[in-house]
Amino acid sequence: MATPTQSLAHNWRLKLSALGLSVFLWALVQGEPSNQEIFASVPVTVEVADTGWTTSGAPNPSTVELRLGGPAREIIRLAREGTSIRIPVGSVGSQDTVIVLRREWVELGQRSGLSVESMSPSTIRVSFEEAQTRLVPVALRLVGSVRDRLALAAPIEVSPQIIRVRGPRSRVEVLDSLRLEAFDLSDVARSGAFNVNVDTTGLPGASVAWTTATMDVRVEDMVERILNGISVEAIVSPGEAEVIPDPAAIQIRLAGARTLVTSLDPARLRVWVPPEHLQGMVPGEVRVVNVRIEGVPALVTAIPGNDRITVRRTIDQVGLPGDPP
Repeated sequence: MATPTQSLAHNWRLKLSALGLSVFLWALVQGEPSNQEIFASVPVTVEVADTGWTTSGAPNPSTVELRLGGPAREIIRLAREGTSIRIPVGSVGSQDTVIVLRREWVELGQRSGLSVESMSPSTIRVSFEEAQTRLVPVALRLVGSVRDRLALAAPIEVSPQIIRVRGPRSRVEVLDSLRLEAFDLSDVARSGAFNVNVDTTGLPGASVAWTTATMDVRVEDMVERILNGISVEAIVSPGEAEVIPDPAAIQIRLAGARTLVTSLDPARLRVWVPPEHLQGMVPGEVRVVNVRIEGVPALVTAIPGNDRITVRRTIDQVGLPGDPP
């Protein structure tokens, strides 16, 4: 059996190295400077577990000043990553409540050695309101237009079309839609799906099931097509004499996405003068009127070669019911 002296001498170099490393690490930790730092404007959020209630707005104040202590390097890392104060509310006892802030509510992450020295102010005021949940349709907000030589080939589709909203009853019950943030069509260079954030401005205390929506935008090359000889109709009221349009047929220029324009059947188009434009015309009277075009697909522009034509009331009057032959 080895004596204590022999056991100590066995692998003495390895043991001495381990002791030296331990002393070095201890000295490094002890030598790391401790520091205190003030974090201004740390955001405060309130999480309500009581499903019948929600906050009616931001807490007052909505930010707090923190004084943190601990190793300088941990404070620097936390300052870089940011922190917040999360207040859990299990049940609501009053619509207007003053809450005393607790140090354990400060989000320090996995930072070791940090401590909350003080919070200023030490209390905040929170207002609560009965909660309501509704399904609200999504509304697009489009600005600009697609780039030159491009055109929309289909109506823009958004998914989801309806979003569940939960929040203060006074705000949620009057919502007619949830608007998306403005989407600039001039940024579209090709067809694709685009993510757009839901605009929750004006909805403090509310939460939405989806914070983003996807817009499906289809574009194609812009083309033009000329249609000649499209007949013009002049619609008269019952019992009135016929009206003759001049010219009797016009040219129409179509512009839009290639698929929509090239597939259009000219027989679907109708160019006509509404009866209200012809009211009061006496036999032989000539009048200049606007024409209307129907049967043009959505997203296709139709420009008549003559947007104003001449109409003439004929001399012969159509017989009225009961008149003698």
